Amino acid sequence: MAYADKKEAFKYINEYQKEKYDRITVLVDKGKKDVYKEAAENEGLSLSAFVMKCVDEKINKE
Repeated sequence: MAYADKKEAFKYINEYQKEKYDRITVLVDKGKKDVYKEAAENEGLSLSAFVMKCVDEKINKE
């Protein structure tokens, strides 16, 4: 959806995300993010998708 006003575009995106997703913030030691991001890229995933995949795999093993 194209918006002429960037504020309106961000407002739409934020409202959509608030409605469709839960937000989880993870703090990691300095340098770990780069390691995780590289691992995600090696699997062709975004960092977020990679973290979700790892958590899901851990849950399914138990």
